[in-house]
Amino acid sequence: MKQVLSKQQQDIAFFNNCKGAILVEASAGSGKTRILTERVRHLLTEKDDKFFSVLCLTFTNKAADEMKERLQKDIPKLGERTFIGTFHEFCLNSIIRTKRQTIGLQEMPHIFDETDRKKIIEEVLLMNDNLKDIYQFSDAQNDKERAQKQQNLMRKCVDFISTAKRNLIIVPDEMIQWEGWTEQRTFLYKNYNYKLENQNAIDYDDILLYAYRILVERPRIAELYRNLYEYILVDEAQDLNYAQYQILRAICGDTHKSVMMVGDPKQAIYAFNGASPDFMQKDFVADFQATRKAITHNYRSSTKVLELAQHIQPNGGISDNYFDGIREIRPFDNEKEEAKWVISEIKKWLNKGHYKEKDVEIPITPENIAVLSRARYIFKDLIAELEKDKTLKNQFFLRKGSEKFEPESQLMKIFNWGLRVIVNPHDVLHFNQIYQLLQIKPPQKGNRLDSLLALTNHINPSDSRKEEIDILVNNWNQINENPKRLDIALHNLKESINQLAMTDEEQAIIHFDIEEFEKLWEGFLMNTTSKNQSLSNFRYFLAMKSIDQNKKGITLSTIHTAKGLEYEIVFLIGMNQGVLPFYKAKTNKELAEERNNAYVAITRAKHCIYVTYPKQKTLYKKIRTQNISEFIQHFPP
Repeated sequence: MKQVLSKQQQDIAFFNNCKGAILVEASAGSGKTRILTERVRHLLTEKDDKFFSVLCLTFTNKAADEMKERLQKDIPKLGERTFIGTFHEFCLNSIIRTKRQTIGLQEMPHIFDETDRKKIIEEVLLMNDNLKDIYQFSDAQNDKERAQKQQNLMRKCVDFISTAKRNLIIVPDEMIQWEGWTEQRTFLYKNYNYKLENQNAIDYDDILLYAYRILVERPRIAELYRNLYEYILVDEAQDLNYAQYQILRAICGDTHKSVMMVGDPKQAIYAFNGASPDFMQKDFVADFQATRKAITHNYRSSTKVLELAQHIQPNGGISDNYFDGIREIRPFDNEKEEAKWVISEIKKWLNKGHYKEKDVEIPITPENIAVLSRARYIFKDLIAELEKDKTLKNQFFLRKGSEKFEPESQLMKIFNWGLRVIVNPHDVLHFNQIYQLLQIKPPQKGNRLDSLLALTNHINPSDSRKEEIDILVNNWNQINENPKRLDIALHNLKESINQLAMTDEEQAIIHFDIEEFEKLWEGFLMNTTSKNQSLSNFRYFLAMKSIDQNKKGITLSTIHTAKGLEYEIVFLIGMNQGVLPFYKAKTNKELAEERNNAYVAITRAKHCIYVTYPKQKTLYKKIRTQNISEFIQHFPP
């Protein structure tokens, strides 16, 4: 359904008949998605020329789904004339999937997750004598200290590899030492990538790197996309990183200028991922000779919310919004008292059931209430109190943003790894994990898929797990024969599990895992055309989708993972100096990003904002005095 635009929004959406480059600096709640959506609608319905397509790149699946939902009701065959989705989805499905052979990838690579990456890094560290000595930390006083040091090193290795890939670094085979790196770092990077390639696998960062390679190494392919997508739109452009901007440049070349970028530098909070508003504000403007436009009117938030947002991050003036709203800033003696008060307020709102102002009633449910903080550890006391509360203990979830589905039960872990081997027989990592978990020596020769489907033959008849393995193997064989009917296999698996002798608790965990699989499979079928409903595409769906999208209830979320979301009522807790701004933020640039964090948190609220902080905290078994955040310290009562 066509949406009404204000005069300012309309002038921006259709500026210069949609020709040429334009940067729209749009504050929170100013209707960014609406402007993008109506520009796409205008291009597809009002332009006389119908022989072109539109590329609209977003940063979240939620934004893409929202745009498609608004458009597909009255634009037939929307998918044939547009791509609306995230950068990663476009690079994976539109570039790598169709053009991978041009850089030597015969089969579609499979995506390894964060856990897989760490296991491969560990393998590489143990391959090199110097790295092995470092990783074993022989100077550690005990196993606990050694494990902590290994965990810290692993985190640094993951960050190093991700940063290199986001900077589009490709190290030639013959090079022993990359410029600015040690030989050890070069060894780690090269051999980590070799191990992925040998298993027909990529990591999440490779999606952009491989797409960039295709576009740059094969200029005719870049030209193909340039001619296909006559109009390009980029949402949340303040979150662009180097790789994403270079992919855009590669597609556009020197001739394509009809690009609209929409973003808000005041919401730039992902510097730790290599993102910078400079790509839209400086590089895009210079490279594309873009016209700059600004829109500051916040249509989302109430006046009380906007006053606080304005204090934290001036955005061009307070809008005279229809709703006045509610705002409270409250100190508490300690974190426990803070948590108890937040819970009591939430229960009051849920009992009331609505927010009412000026004869307008807005329903209040658990789904439109959020509790935000700068860091996840701040939720410790709140979660403890929620879990004790009879009313709310099953009505909240901790949003984890990029968290992927991972079964909890051992049986379903093995089942999941088996599915990975079925779709990718080159997958040594997950094949070996099955055998390691079962404490069986994996076969060194032969076809891995054949070995998996005959796993029962490797189990001793007297082994207590043989019955469980028989069930798994039967279902793997069924799935291998008919990959499109995972639902039948899951149903059979559930029925078979009911016949096994196990504790009620163990059976409940397995059933929960199976039900999660079923929900994800149903979601995949709903979002995928019939011809693309394969098991391998289901694995890609899982790799690209956050499990948070399936959860219901009150949201507990860090500010970073709440970006792009909105709620009727928001509680911002733990608003202390050292938390927000974060104690590690020292430079002006870092402190400016912390201010952006506070601004993003406040502007998630539509009507009510509650900001709380404890005067004391218990840290390392010591009670420590806490100060109010400098961002709200001087806000008038």
